[in-house]
Amino acid sequence: MEAQTNPSVEELHNFFNGQQLLITYREGEVLYGTYYFLEIHYCPNGYYGLYGNTVKRTVLDNEQRSNWQEFGTWKITTQNGLNGIYYAATNGGQQFYPMYKLQNGDMFISEGISIVNQGAAICR
Repeated sequence: MEAQTNPSVEELHNFFNGQQLLITYREGEVLYGTYYFLEIHYCPNGYYGLYGNTVKRTVLDNEQRSNWQEFGTWKITTQNGLNGIYYAATNGGQQFYPMYKLQNGDMFISEGISIVNQGAAICR
């Protein structure tokens, strides 16, 4: 694995602010696990919109799909000495994710999670 560092608050703010990111990951086994696709718009006013999709293959070789939306606020902050992103959803959920920067400049949350910049966020 490549060396990783904890980026500065400014680096993280520049990475997220006004951007649309696609975050993908899998939970469970390769064959019957659930694949997650999260399109997140990080608006400059501190609000975000998340549009999620999941795909899961069943033992009968069917696909189960689901979609959902989540909205709330985001901010770059420091917790326990690590810089990261903090979410507060309108449904009451709150979560902090420490972020890491790889040697090639890519941002990293944890193994198996990919982050792809999709361009400018669509904000109102």
